[in-house]
Amino acid sequence: MNRDLKTTARVLGIGERYLRSKLKLLNQAGELLLSPRTDGRLFTDTRARWSKSINGWSHYGVVMVTEPGVAWLAQQLGITVTNKDAAA
Repeated sequence: MNRDLKTTARVLGIGERYLRSKLKLLNQAGELLLSPRTDGRLFTDTRARWSKSINGWSHYGVVMVTEPGVAWLAQQLGITVTNKDAAA
């Protein structure tokens, strides 16, 4: 199960802002920096929405965390996760 950063923070029992501040794999715009450390743990899911103001599609990326990524983030932050499904 892949989770966005907001849901991942909830699973880890911390706030989304705290997770983003501790996550050194994001740039100033909140986009994922590609790194060998992110392989299989974090990825960017591209999405689109219709924008009436420009009368076209607006594309954006959402940082997603895989199951191994949740365990890896917990280890990096020194957090113990007991039940991932109950938190999400």
